[in-house]
Amino acid sequence: MKILLIEDNMSLATLMKMMLEDAGFEVVHKADGLDGVKVFEKEEFDLVITDIRLPGVDGYTILEKVKSKNADIPIIIITAYGNIPDAVKAIKSGAYDYITKPFDNEEFLITVEKAANYKRLKDENVKLKEFLKSSFNTEIIGRSSAIKQVLDLVKTVAPTNAPVLIMGESGTGKELIAKRIHLFSNRADKPFVAINCAAIPENLFESELFGHKKGAFTGAHKDKKGRITEANNGTIFLDEIGEMPLNVQAKLLRFLQEGEIEPVGETKTVKVNVRVVAATNKDLKSLVDKGSFREDLYYRLNVFPINLPALRERKEDIPELIDYFKVKYGFKNIKITDEALKKLRNYEWPGNIRELENLIYRLCIMAQDGVITEDLLPSEISENIIKCFDLNLPEDKLDLHELEKSIIMKVLDKFKGNKSKAADYLCVPRHVLLYRLEKFNIQN
Repeated sequence: MKILLIEDNMSLATLMKMMLEDAGFEVVHKADGLDGVKVFEKEEFDLVITDIRLPGVDGYTILEKVKSKNADIPIIIITAYGNIPDAVKAIKSGAYDYITKPFDNEEFLITVEKAANYKRLKDENVKLKEFLKSSFNTEIIGRSSAIKQVLDLVKTVAPTNAPVLIMGESGTGKELIAKRIHLFSNRADKPFVAINCAAIPENLFESELFGHKKGAFTGAHKDKKGRITEANNGTIFLDEIGEMPLNVQAKLLRFLQEGEIEPVGETKTVKVNVRVVAATNKDLKSLVDKGSFREDLYYRLNVFPINLPALRERKEDIPELIDYFKVKYGFKNIKITDEALKKLRNYEWPGNIRELENLIYRLCIMAQDGVITEDLLPSEISENIIKCFDLNLPEDKLDLHELEKSIIMKVLDKFKGNKSKAADYLCVPRHVLLYRLEKFNIQN
């Protein structure tokens, strides 16, 4: 650790420099205040020790210069015993501590060590935040207007504590956006806890979210913290919020309203400070209309909605996404032909970015000669030709959603309700067809 010592009393400065170097510090000494400022501007220091009354410029000026360059550098002020008001003034201006002359050598070193530890903790905190940013991997790839609008919304809402509802199809990157909101909030160094609501058995949901007391139910052998408590002072991400049971929705609503939870088997409530970010690939408003999602909870969650575009709505980002995934999986030098890229850009991507990522990984492995060609593409992409059939187009408007719904219903009728055969005929994965059935409220 490097210290700048500014002291015009040469005998005292020599003693201080010797003690600091014996303690393992690197010390640069200047006897003139102006010289001290000049060397500080040229070199990097971790700690500054300066007298107040100096030739050139005084300690207050040095304090101001140091803080303007790096507010995290601690400054120890040296002052005569009779000038303690000067030291108090310096502390109010941002100095870390002060030492009065004459001082005890051991107390001097203790003060310096405390200041050095303070600086180390500051540096570690900065490194931790940088590590969190890198480990979170919240980089959003793309320059389309659709994704830029999303990033603008994230930038706006992240510094607040407002609940956020992220809506979008599966594979569009909802958790990535949730992490980005957390990372750019004032909770970035606190926990980010993600829960997939569709993956929790209904009978365990309440305990998983809110925790339980020992003996609350069969198998509750000890107290358990809920995921909301684990996220205290941080962010909880509730993915697929539309799958949450109604009885748990009521308790979640109370938490959003009151900032408190009640573990299963507990009679007292517990205060927690957690930001909620939820996500869904369903139309929550339609679930409200059906009675399977609470209307009051919907409005509590929907304070700040963010709609993620499907990949087919931002196809101009596909080449950049492909390059990103090649680098991610260690295939930076793999090439792709113009014909193959054209096919990939024309495909509708029902599985969105997740589907694209998995495919590019597979294609890079298959590209033995280092080139992704059209013949390596799966049939649903390489043969992505819309078979035309006669349509009597109306004169005024054509409702595309009604057309899609009508086609799906006819295909289901053709295969007597067999969803797997219908999905195969429509050249989409089965889960995409199921999503469309739910979207259009097609009962089958």
